[in-house]
Amino acid sequence: MNLLEINNLKFGYDENLILDDLSFNLKKGDFLAISGENGTGKSTLLKIILKYLKKDGGSIKILGEDLEDFSSYEKIGYVPQASDGSRISFPVTSKEYAILGLYKKFNFLNRPSKKAWEKLDFTFKDLGIENFKDKPFNQLSGGLQQRVMIARALLANPKLLILDEPTVGIDDRHKRDFLKVLVHLNKYHGISILIITHEMDLIKPYVTRRLFLKEGRISDVSL
Repeated sequence: MNLLEINNLKFGYDENLILDDLSFNLKKGDFLAISGENGTGKSTLLKIILKYLKKDGGSIKILGEDLEDFSSYEKIGYVPQASDGSRISFPVTSKEYAILGLYKKFNFLNRPSKKAWEKLDFTFKDLGIENFKDKPFNQLSGGLQQRVMIARALLANPKLLILDEPTVGIDDRHKRDFLKVLVHLNKYHGISILIITHEMDLIKPYVTRRLFLKEGRISDVSL
């Protein structure tokens, strides 16, 4: 089953074509990495999938549904770069930041349910960050912020996890530990993953498929 299917996608600004006849799919169980040089359209591709930008042509299906009709984004866990996710202007603990991702499911008192807190405790423990639940989110390292953002996404039980340059802001010593967490989620929790990266050499041992974005088009890279 294709969780994400993109055919002949086109996007550009005025006469500057950024994505040109781009096609690929992501199957259930994939851990797919897309790489490319800066300015090749990696972030643009994500913005189109998330409906921040409107495509100029082609088709996109998410979970079998046309992008134009798709609204179940709670089934898609999106994790931005740590530098983006850390821009929180109000004080909040890690557990509060994570649980806020479920605000649409809060009870009539506008509070998380006991079941939601139990799921958070399990998720934080599974990601190895249970000791940081009460720490201010803004004071965490980039790697820990990424794990908290993943926990926030996982609370909604997504079918697909999308990460934008997740190793940015993480020191080299912790990058591989972080990638092992993603492998664990993919293999043992059955979560399909799409990762955008510029560090393909680092990512290579952990993913199941690799694609390269160049001049607006996607090409397969053999593993």
